[in-house]
Amino acid sequence: MFFIAIIKMKRFITLLLSVFFVLFSGCEKQKIQYGVIPQGITVTGKVDNYDPNRQVTVYIKRIGLEQENITAKIDSAGYFTATFESYIPLDVVIGYKTNFYVLLHPGDSLFVRFDGNCDNLPELLETIAFGGDRAKTNRYAAKYQQLYFANELYTDWDKKDKTVKEYDTEQYLLYLDTVKQKSKEIYDRFVAENRPDEESKRWALLFSERDYFHYLSFYAIDHRRANNMGWDNDWDVPKGFYDSLCNRLPIDPSMFISAGALNSFSASFKDYVDDNMRGRESTWIDEETGIEYTNWAVLPRGGLIAPVEIWDSIKIFSTIEFVPDSLLLQIMLTRFFDSEFEKQEITAYEQYGDVVDTYIKEPFLKEPLHQKYLQTKSRIENPQIYTGSFLKEATNLSVNQIINDILQPNKGKVIYVDFWATWCGPCLAEMPNSKVLEHELKDRDVVFVYICLESEEKLWTATLDKYQLGGQHFFLSLKQSADIRKLFEISGIPFYLLIDKNGAIIEKGSHLRPLNIREKILREAQ
Repeated sequence: MFFIAIIKMKRFITLLLSVFFVLFSGCEKQKIQYGVIPQGITVTGKVDNYDPNRQVTVYIKRIGLEQENITAKIDSAGYFTATFESYIPLDVVIGYKTNFYVLLHPGDSLFVRFDGNCDNLPELLETIAFGGDRAKTNRYAAKYQQLYFANELYTDWDKKDKTVKEYDTEQYLLYLDTVKQKSKEIYDRFVAENRPDEESKRWALLFSERDYFHYLSFYAIDHRRANNMGWDNDWDVPKGFYDSLCNRLPIDPSMFISAGALNSFSASFKDYVDDNMRGRESTWIDEETGIEYTNWAVLPRGGLIAPVEIWDSIKIFSTIEFVPDSLLLQIMLTRFFDSEFEKQEITAYEQYGDVVDTYIKEPFLKEPLHQKYLQTKSRIENPQIYTGSFLKEATNLSVNQIINDILQPNKGKVIYVDFWATWCGPCLAEMPNSKVLEHELKDRDVVFVYICLESEEKLWTATLDKYQLGGQHFFLSLKQSADIRKLFEISGIPFYLLIDKNGAIIEKGSHLRPLNIREKILREAQ
């Protein structure tokens, strides 16, 4: 009996130790799994003073991938839920009347509550409350956002526009030094006043550095636009202008919590790559085929002009050559292939599969990228069109007949027309916002019309599958596209028309984007 008791006691101690090990090693096990196996994340919350005509949208910023937008399930009392998966920690944006960031880890369940009457972000953040996982960290993150979004660094757009237009490159770099200093002052004040935890400090520091790199990257193109410089103008930033981008390197896993900042930085780093490409002989040897090509160039604004046969090759192999950080290289290559998928293009991924295998090693980049390839391939081969959309036949119609097909069936309704193309990144970026606007105005006398220009038909239907937009859709040939561009003086897309109930064009232009047009449409729909 004594030995039996000893054996039972040993079993009990072993079981107790096992439970102890599981409880206290759970965090370490989860940490090891980050980046390898995706885990579920749940965001729930309550919008006080909820407006049933608005949606709650969760914008998921994944490193190396385009933003994913999820419309939260919401009830009549304003309680909402959104679920998704992630391999690694990340920041996401919750959007209602305005947007704010929350910080999450795989496996988290976060509750957030805020006042839906507030459309000013600092005011909204005064009302915010968190519960569940990482509630303390998110309270600190909200405090930082209050400071940042109330500061002139964010609010003084006139000053930003003035400096971009009037400053030469030397003056602008000095101005960026003041931006960096002001960002640091906001961060230091945040730390001093709140004594935040390490993760919110890390996130806030990365966020505070974002403006410097973003402004540096966009100076050349914005300066040219502000001063109406045409392509024949030879103004350019000096070589080496983007070298300070290297100051953020190396990229390490502690930065993952700010996917938004990392994606913005990796997009900016393309300017450093292009800058190193300037001045090269206009010859390129395709490493895949060994064929030598000529007549390509990197333009002053950073755009690449090259034969279509080598465009992908130049972008891919110049990135490999000039990105000195391994993790940043993986992120930038992932972003390149992912941007192709956003345009429903899979050729580059299939052609350069050896590049993917050789350079993109991290599972949190490689696995989602491959899944996105499979999804895109499926959409191209077997598109599923949203039941609430209407594909209008435009073959062999003149532009005037197409316009008539838009106006006549929609008499007495406000018409919002979106000109876009499958290859146009800014056009595609607005599609989720259009879907939100469609939902918010579904009970109004409003019609959404989408006119696709200069695209392949199979990529058009694949894009409609991806975004599941309602409304009326026209696909135009190259000639029809040229004619309609001439008719409405469309020099760039996306381009929009707002047409009143009598069929008259009230306003047109690229500025009439979905997030900016809601109130104008409502006024016309009354």
